[in-house]
Amino acid sequence: MPISLKENKYLKLLLLAGATFFIIEFFLHYFGLSILEHDKIFINTHDRYVASFTLAIGTIAILITTDLKKYHDLFILFMALVLVGIISGTIIALEGGYQTLFPVVTLDHNLSILGIGFYLWYILTWIIWLKRVK
Repeated sequence: MPISLKENKYLKLLLLAGATFFIIEFFLHYFGLSILEHDKIFINTHDRYVASFTLAIGTIAILITTDLKKYHDLFILFMALVLVGIISGTIIALEGGYQTLFPVVTLDHNLSILGIGFYLWYILTWIIWLKRVK
């Protein structure tokens, strides 16, 4: 059964929420802002690469919302790239978080909460997408 217009709207909203997250991450990483202690883990070269990734991936998410059918393959690539980020974040968390390398106090706790929300966003986005393409 094809996806309803309402579900299409939810998918677009989820993609825009993801895009917003990535664009906020662009500013946090590019400028090393003190939000969530990003200033304490800021490494100029590393964070500029992360900023480039987040800006590109956020822009791709916005582009996909303009035509879900046309950008079907781009959606798959987008979700694969997001999965790379999820795997990277999970590895960092499993290795003890940022506290083992940087003088942070609350970053790892906040990132755990954010990570759980991101897992849920990722799974829900896939569920609605897969329902759409049936």
